Amino acid sequence: MFVLCGDRTRDLCVVANFSTTAPNRSIACIPSTSPFQIVTSIPRVLQDASALQLEAALLQQKLISLEKMVQDVEEQTGNSIESLQRIDQLKSRLENAASALREADKWAALAGGLEDLLEAGVPTGGSELQQLAERVAAMTASLEVLSEAPDYESKRLQLETLYNRLEAAITSPLIEALTQMDAARTSVYVSLLTGMSRHVSACRCWRRAAAARLAATWRRLDAHSVPALTNLLANEANKQVDWLTNVLKTETPLAELIRLYTDLLLSLEPPPTKVASASLKLCSTPEEGIILLTDLRSDIDEFISCIRTIIDAPRQNKEPILSATLREFGRAAYAPLRELLPTYTELQTQLLLAHLSDPQLKQEDLLEISRALLSVAERCDGWVSAAYGKAKKIAGVAAYPYYLPAVDNFITALSNLISSHSRHIETAFLSSVSLGRGAGVLSAAFPAAQVLEAAASALLDAAAASHARESGDEEPKNPHILADLPTLLLENESRQRLAALRAEPYPSTAALRRTKEQLRGLARAVLRHPVDVQLDKIPQLPVWNNNDALSTDLPDFALSPQEYITEIGQYLMTLPQHLEMHLSEKQAPWQFLSEVCTHTCEVYAEKILNIRNMDALGTKRCLTDIVYLSSVVEDLGSSITPALKNLEKSLRAATPSQAE
Repeated sequence: MFVLCGDRTRDLCVVANFSTTAPNRSIACIPSTSPFQIVTSIPRVLQDASALQLEAALLQQKLISLEKMVQDVEEQTGNSIESLQRIDQLKSRLENAASALREADKWAALAGGLEDLLEAGVPTGGSELQQLAERVAAMTASLEVLSEAPDYESKRLQLETLYNRLEAAITSPLIEALTQMDAARTSVYVSLLTGMSRHVSACRCWRRAAAARLAATWRRLDAHSVPALTNLLANEANKQVDWLTNVLKTETPLAELIRLYTDLLLSLEPPPTKVASASLKLCSTPEEGIILLTDLRSDIDEFISCIRTIIDAPRQNKEPILSATLREFGRAAYAPLRELLPTYTELQTQLLLAHLSDPQLKQEDLLEISRALLSVAERCDGWVSAAYGKAKKIAGVAAYPYYLPAVDNFITALSNLISSHSRHIETAFLSSVSLGRGAGVLSAAFPAAQVLEAAASALLDAAAASHARESGDEEPKNPHILADLPTLLLENESRQRLAALRAEPYPSTAALRRTKEQLRGLARAVLRHPVDVQLDKIPQLPVWNNNDALSTDLPDFALSPQEYITEIGQYLMTLPQHLEMHLSEKQAPWQFLSEVCTHTCEVYAEKILNIRNMDALGTKRCLTDIVYLSSVVEDLGSSITPALKNLEKSLRAATPSQAE
């Protein structure tokens, strides 16, 4: 750093101007200052520069000294702040100690006063109780202040003991006030318990008092019934919620109400389940029992609806209720119905089996009994549908595990009647055969078996229609917990099997289907019997061999069908007319005709093949019989079987005259 002034400045300017002048500048422009003057001025400049350097060094030392002084001041200031902080902490400790001493004295006085009060007896006056509540609140606050005291734990235990004694002393008068619905007294006691941080005890006392009062009201009723109980509880619900909210100041009034009603329903004397069971025993008919169960479901539903209305009512703070709490309440409410559902199975079974007491089913005539069974089977769908509708009114889809056994018992009973009558028909058929009486389409066994098969088919159709209707009845998706009847009415195992149970067909239909097939076979056997009798004669007929040699040369037109085949033909030709008398509009005669014709051709071919010896004339006669049978079968709209056709070709090939 250089500070120049006066002549020195002027000389330096000259030097600077000289050094910065452009090279092409004219030499004539150089200042007129003499070189001597310039040379003599340089030492003075250097001397001044040295002086300036010394001054700069001194200034730097002063700055370093000043910086050190600032650091010292900052260090002293930091120490002062730390000292102030220590002083402040010490002051706070002293103040806390003083406050603790004051609070300790205050707490000791309050504890001693409370001890004396407990020894003398808890007051019952409203103002005295209010003062006691304030004292209790003060003791609780005082103990919080003493949380850092060395003897805090002993004081806490002492206060806990005093609170236990005080709670025990005020429990009885609190329950009395709750029982009498005395809001003023109850509020003071609640304040006491709240001051002791024991609001849960207040709710517990409320439950005891409310349960005792409602149980006493239930016992005093002239006539116990589930409707009377549900009306009692429904009418009390809103009042209890108001008390819980405004007097007990609880934050969970709905949950408290649900717990109260759950415990109450499970502890009432006489129990609602026994009351409902006794009412059911007084029913004189199954119809009355079904109506009682339906009314029982309706009464419980109304009660549940009332509780749901209270739960869903708009409130400032929406209170969540645990699903488990609601589920326990729902199962307690539906307990009477749940216990009586097995009885429903018995009642519904009796109702359905009563339809089998028709006098028409006790006749002697085979055909009339079959017709009566057919009439019953055709009406089964309506009866089962009505039964399912009643079951749903009683328990919704949860009734299915109890409804199914009743329906299955009915179908099994009717199936047993059909099977038993089938055996009677078969016995009558075999008896007539053994006595040599005519059988077939004109016998009593065929129409009886045919109508009975139709009855079995009608019953199977009714069972299939009912099952399709029931399995297609969908359950509500995601129902409210208090509307989930399978959960509320069924045990876990039954509830888990409910879907599979509804998907499975009725167990009794398997046996009924076998009975139907047996009846079908019996009807066909009766219908084919005249044909079978004639066909059985074929292997033993003497016309197949040992014929006169002269008769062999007889022309074909000289031969006529033999008696056995004409008997068969005549029987087959009369079948359409006779079948129409016994078949319903849904059944076509050609189905039976086709079956009988096919059976005749197949068995006929087998019987011919069983002939051990057949001469030429016997072969001609056999071919004549085959031609006759073929014409009869074709006239009935059918055709001979391939086996019989092949047999005819073989016989013709074996006969020389026919071959030519």
